[in-house]
Amino acid sequence: MIHPSFATARALVLVALLGSSATSEAQSTDTGADIKAADSWSSDLKAPLRPADNVGGSWNWTLLYGRMTDTALNKVVRFSYGWDEAKLLSGEIGYTLKEDNPLVRFLDPVLSSVDVAMNITYQDDPAGDIFLFSPYIMARWSNFPWSNTLRTTFGLGGGLSYATDIPSIEIRPDNPDGNYRRLQHYIAVEATFALPKYKDWQLVYRLHHRSGVFGLFQSDNGGNTAVQIGLRRYFK
Repeated sequence: MIHPSFATARALVLVALLGSSATSEAQSTDTGADIKAADSWSSDLKAPLRPADNVGGSWNWTLLYGRMTDTALNKVVRFSYGWDEAKLLSGEIGYTLKEDNPLVRFLDPVLSSVDVAMNITYQDDPAGDIFLFSPYIMARWSNFPWSNTLRTTFGLGGGLSYATDIPSIEIRPDNPDGNYRRLQHYIAVEATFALPKYKDWQLVYRLHHRSGVFGLFQSDNGGNTAVQIGLRRYFK
């Protein structure tokens, strides 16, 4: 039995995303038909194909290699950036929440799936070797019309990132003795691609970003973004 508050929140999301469809369906006076229509909207918005069959409850490992950029994240997203000296090698383990998880149910049908992951990155920094430990949660969308030909997902994740030393790129030239902190916010923006025949193997394009979130972490660290390419494997 769905809790009333849960049902109300879910209904508001449906109304916001499906205004025209909701208006049309509201003309129906058959309660059973309304419930069936809501379930249909959910199925239509959810990805027709997932990163793996029955992806909920699946584990995955990912290997990524990339290089730091010298550009702000908003420009990197637009593929406008240059390169910095530091290189990164990342490994992570992730778990996709099951569809009956309360968080997944609440976000249904806005998201296709929700992952929790732990990322460990080695950074070949000019100042020396640095390791980054980044636990995060990622929301994923995969309802794209071309997925029958090329299975595609888009993910946006957020969490924390702890560095064993302050990365050189985070130290501001005009404030070398500032209040720099090892713990920062972590953002992962990624797109994945897989062939339907090999749906459990994904090519991953990842933006790896650390920042203090406009002073939220009360540090002087400058934000930094790396571009990475890698491979992900799903398994039960």
